[in-house]
Amino acid sequence: MKSNSFSLFEGAIKSEQTRMVYTYSLHEFMKFSKIKEYNDIPNHTTEQIQKLLESWVLHLKKNGLKALTIRAKLNAVELFLEMNKIQFYKKILHRLIPSSDYVAGGDVPFTTEEIQKMLAGTTKLRSKALIHFLASTGARPASITDPVLRLKHLEDMSNGCKAVKIYDGSKQGYWAFLTPEATKALDNYLDSRKRNGEKLDQDSPVFGNLTNNTYGKKNDHMSTKSIRQLVSNVLETAGIDRTKLGNRFDKAPVYGFRKRFNTILKLNNNVNSNIAEKLMAHKRGLDGSYLKPTKEECFIEFMKAIPELTISDEDRNKFKIVKLEEEKSELEKLKLEVSGIKKELEEEVEARGAITHYYAYGDKEDLKKVDPSLIEFWGYWEALEASGNLPQSFTIAKEQLIEKAKHFPKLSKLIGKNGENLEPKGKVWQVRQSNIK
Repeated sequence: MKSNSFSLFEGAIKSEQTRMVYTYSLHEFMKFSKIKEYNDIPNHTTEQIQKLLESWVLHLKKNGLKALTIRAKLNAVELFLEMNKIQFYKKILHRLIPSSDYVAGGDVPFTTEEIQKMLAGTTKLRSKALIHFLASTGARPASITDPVLRLKHLEDMSNGCKAVKIYDGSKQGYWAFLTPEATKALDNYLDSRKRNGEKLDQDSPVFGNLTNNTYGKKNDHMSTKSIRQLVSNVLETAGIDRTKLGNRFDKAPVYGFRKRFNTILKLNNNVNSNIAEKLMAHKRGLDGSYLKPTKEECFIEFMKAIPELTISDEDRNKFKIVKLEEEKSELEKLKLEVSGIKKELEEEVEARGAITHYYAYGDKEDLKKVDPSLIEFWGYWEALEASGNLPQSFTIAKEQLIEKAKHFPKLSKLIGKNGENLEPKGKVWQVRQSNIK
């Protein structure tokens, strides 16, 4: 049965992943301080607790732990003390934490070539699918476990892609996407599970668990620990070169994918920077709170980065070929549009030349070749009458047209003395078909 002091501590934690990490750190402190029960902690005086905390921080510092790690561990113990109304001197304690002025580990992204080696170094479909998933989404490990990522969180998108709802049901929820090759890798993995007799439904985890946990019970999904372990094993098998920086490597097992994803999006000038932040699940400034792009809007920006996110050289080239074909098609359409505009301009020049020639010399021959609708639109009524080729529709108001027809017999005969041969059609007046000879 859980003690009341621990229940208060646990109740203040919202995330399952955070609960596991904080509980582990609290146990570390208790082991160091030789405290066996949670309820024993409140029995210590403020001075006793302060002395134990200071000794623990100095111990962690002596063992080479960096400031960020020490703060993370200390946060867990501080939360327990605060929830149980146990006083301690926080400012004094934090002055013992070492300076943060050092080169952090895990800050170098994986290269595309390194990910190619990882994929080539494993035959397991789950490993391939997970590597592609991390490379395509740039998601944190908790995105798969908290809450558990299930098949109901996947949606098919155009061009062979998938949408993934990360952190579904929480304020931190957002849409991530799988490239065509990542989608294919995931489909291959899911198909293999079906072939092995697993009955998949919408509540099945995207990444299933293959082993029993320490309590002898089988979770149906991978844990963050097993995700990190799987990637670490793949890195070792593939022989990926990493440099040790203190207690960490320059390329973190999972965050190396996230760093690559972020770099690709930020260096692509065509990708909207604000939506790139959304695809990274970053919340910064007013846009973090007020910008709410739709799934489709996010996908449009993601599509722009697919060539760089794609791991396989062959798949990347295929995508580039498709893109070039689309650009070629757009170019052909543009050429046709330009050609049409050019033709219209040439016809207009010829028409104006024929009209000018008529008014200058009375020559009607070239005038007969001109589209009468153009002459009517420009308002050259004498030239229109002289051409003998009257249009079947008119753009001016009916009253104005009747007034014009009083001076031009052919026009008057066509539309009728009082315009009785005209009927409205949209924004123009059209001659009734029965009156067209």
